Amino acid sequence: MKFAIFTKIDKDVSAVEKIVTDACSKKGFVLDKENPDVVFVLGGDGTFLRSIHHYLDKLDSIKFVGVNCGTLGFFYEFGESDVSHIVDIIDRHEYKEESHKLIECDLNDKTIYAANEIRFENPFHTLVCTVTVNGEELEKFHGNGLLVCNELGSTAYNKSLGGAVIAHDIDVLQLTEISTIQNNLFRSLGSSLITNPDSVFTFKGDFSKVVIGYDHLTCDCNGADFIKVRGSNKRVRIIHEQSYSYLSNIKRSFIK
Repeated sequence: MKFAIFTKIDKDVSAVEKIVTDACSKKGFVLDKENPDVVFVLGGDGTFLRSIHHYLDKLDSIKFVGVNCGTLGFFYEFGESDVSHIVDIIDRHEYKEESHKLIECDLNDKTIYAANEIRFENPFHTLVCTVTVNGEELEKFHGNGLLVCNELGSTAYNKSLGGAVIAHDIDVLQLTEISTIQNNLFRSLGSSLITNPDSVFTFKGDFSKVVIGYDHLTCDCNGADFIKVRGSNKRVRIIHEQSYSYLSNIKRSFIK
């Protein structure tokens, strides 16, 4: 078994890193930062997203496991005291594995990927664009922006916008509007739309002043006059305890 450790960039977690390294060495795991089988992510949710993007081209052969060294982390059920147990269940292959499609976005000749969501916003001027789903027009949108997330990202920015929280055993795409304008002149759906993960969302309009956010990253629209978003063939695989409960994670993170 080959392993790597991906750490939080703004906090010293060297003590936890040593604990993970020692526990892995006792099981005969080999440190391989370039081509690991398992990546131990030490930090919070932001660190977890960065780890996925770091290994974006190698996701087919990698599993991720989070060790929470930050504040509340939705991706994490393990803490520093669980390291030996984590390594043990990985060694014995006695764990639950979640697999989630990434989202991909085409911008002319550029493609970007996200584990949580892809959003495009113009916070200073009204964004006007036509929204089509699988080639069929849905609406003419007026507002600050639009967001497409998967089930993994449904509890992130999407939840703050009033979008639906999706159970993690369902592959979906969800379209959520950001500060939409609703009046007698302009009218859009005004609520989230949930579709199957093979759907293709196309957005056409003036994106010259629009910023695209994908997970923790941003970029401009690369001169595009349309944006196409779909479920990707790339998937992220996450290791959990066999007794892991998504509802328990929801309660821990948002209710109590």
